[in-house]
Amino acid sequence: MKQVWDYAAWRDIPLRHAREAILERAAQAPELGEMSVRQLMGQSLAGDTAPVGIYVFTRGTEEVVYLGKTHGRSLAERTICHLDSREMAPDGVHVVTQGDTWEGIARAWGTTQTKIKKYNKGKSLDPGVALKTTNNWSMSSLVAKMVSMKLASNRVDAVARVMDYRIIWMRVPKPEATPARHQEHVEVIEKRLLWDKAAPPILNSRRGNDGIRFGVEGLGHTRSADMGIGCEAYLKA
Repeated sequence: MKQVWDYAAWRDIPLRHAREAILERAAQAPELGEMSVRQLMGQSLAGDTAPVGIYVFTRGTEEVVYLGKTHGRSLAERTICHLDSREMAPDGVHVVTQGDTWEGIARAWGTTQTKIKKYNKGKSLDPGVALKTTNNWSMSSLVAKMVSMKLASNRVDAVARVMDYRIIWMRVPKPEATPARHQEHVEVIEKRLLWDKAAPPILNSRRGNDGIRFGVEGLGHTRSADMGIGCEAYLKA
């Protein structure tokens, strides 16, 4: 699986060299459009009990385009979501009718119960009640973001461009000493790589990524140019 970059190979690379190391590794990585379903599901097929990590899209070996984490969703799920070329439905109003449920309303508007309830705190499902709706799925679509940033002329063009991106999956195993802090460690690594002195991608938000301090799970962290990408010192403090 050429897209997989083993933890031991990158964890000690200083953040100051993260971008060049990722682009150098991209030379071995496949283009997304060349990957098979077997490759996308490679971690599961290999019996990996913790297929968790960071995925990176690059434009050849020239530019880091986007990075995110695979924790709540698998690499396959994240990838397919990014290729969604549907137009985002505008926010609208749903008027409750007899028999409506939160689940049914959310499904009808292409969103989630959590989102619908958030936008309608305190409201009931009594017939005639007007509920504000929102659409959640497109927020993680790389295609939508590229069009909005005018990096592609339209969604078809954006899909074609994403298919040409190379993809790297940086596996993050459970820390031996503190396995319960696995998700936190993944998020810390993501925040380190997003730093503007590490490997800032062109499509990720720059908000909060220009300073040495950042927060994860309510805890404060720092990042420095000489720190290893996967440094675990904070887990032992």
